[in-house]
Amino acid sequence: MENAAAAPTGCYKCGRPGHWSRDCPSSASASAPIPNSESTRPSSSFKTTGTGVAKSTEKPKKAPRTRPKLTPELILSDDGLGYVLRHFPRSFKFRGHGHEVSDLGNLIGLYSEWHSRLLPYYSFDQFVHKAEQVAATKRVKMCLRELRERVAKGGDPTKLHEPLVHDDSNVEQGLYIQEHYLMQKNIRQ
Repeated sequence: MENAAAAPTGCYKCGRPGHWSRDCPSSASASAPIPNSESTRPSSSFKTTGTGVAKSTEKPKKAPRTRPKLTPELILSDDGLGYVLRHFPRSFKFRGHGHEVSDLGNLIGLYSEWHSRLLPYYSFDQFVHKAEQVAATKRVKMCLRELRERVAKGGDPTKLHEPLVHDDSNVEQGLYIQEHYLMQKNIRQ
């Protein structure tokens, strides 16, 4: 019957029995300030003069983490279109006529994996929307146009940042034809 919680038997400030915390003799000077002495005591224990105690208790400010944004630089990087150009041809198995739905599903799955590698905190729909916006910029359009021209001329599509190779033989041949035409014109005159 006496298993009920025992009543407090002592002061919770000093831990000694025989008095309550409001009557604690050991903390009378610390807990009840004298009204006239407030101007002489510092109001906070953190305010110190000349010591580094206040700085050691403050936590250093942590810079907020910024998420990378989908920019033309990111799209045109090796993790962007470079990844698509290198890995999609190996990973995508085209099955052909009668399997269009599964082929499309496999292709969308590859794009979903690419999205989760590039910007995992976007949903796939957000990623597609942002990619469409970034692909509409002039820089990305020009890079894609150069890539298409390079591939049409037999260049390597996996090298995204390779400069266009101008065929000098065509230029020389054009100059030769132009010279020949001018010479024929001068002879006739």
